[in-house]
Amino acid sequence: MELNNTIATPLYKQLEKKLQQEIDSGKRPAGSRLPTENELSKAYNVSRVTVRKALAELSESGYLERKSGKGTFVAEKKLERGITNGVLGFSEMCKMMNAIPGAKIIKIALEEPSEKDIQKMSLNKDEKVLVLERVRYANGKPVLLELNKFPESFSFLFEENLTDASLYDILEQHNIILDHSRKTLDIVFADTKEAKTLGISRGYPLLRINSIIHNADNTITNLCQQLCIGDKFTFII
Repeated sequence: MELNNTIATPLYKQLEKKLQQEIDSGKRPAGSRLPTENELSKAYNVSRVTVRKALAELSESGYLERKSGKGTFVAEKKLERGITNGVLGFSEMCKMMNAIPGAKIIKIALEEPSEKDIQKMSLNKDEKVLVLERVRYANGKPVLLELNKFPESFSFLFEENLTDASLYDILEQHNIILDHSRKTLDIVFADTKEAKTLGISRGYPLLRINSIIHNADNTITNLCQQLCIGDKFTFII
């Protein structure tokens, strides 16, 4: 798209659309630095005011990120996540955003439940919990830590390949359909282990989402805790 000062669309909107198309197509990848305002002004034969207004619009819509003293960069696309009582798997969410989901197992084990586990999951006496901890990736980058706790009857998960796999798809193969959940959210700060796993600094703010997940017949299937790098997501309520 060439800029055209003979049509009704303002030049800054034309430039905004041109740059947006280049970002969406991958011509300008996330993290790449844009030319300076002066360079863009010369390249498109428009005023710096026009360039500045186009960049401001793209920054407002999340396409660009301005770093003081360094310049303007293409922002990393955030994953959109709805906060509702529905159940949407991480893999499905990534695919909806045209991102490639991934998963790496940190731990899978049978453990003694805590008193809260017993109460929330209505566990039987002497029943253990299956603990599954994974780091989740989007386009190869770690974005959250996920800890699931299941009743001992879910021990079939030991036999499944859970690396780069959708847990919800695997459960559906065993006729377990997750239907709804109750969530609580708060802000926590990454400890040393979490920071190392997610590639962030110690003390970095994380959004913690605790969910009690039910299947279609209202039986509690599992407890889930997700520690999300907040600036990797856009949360929709």
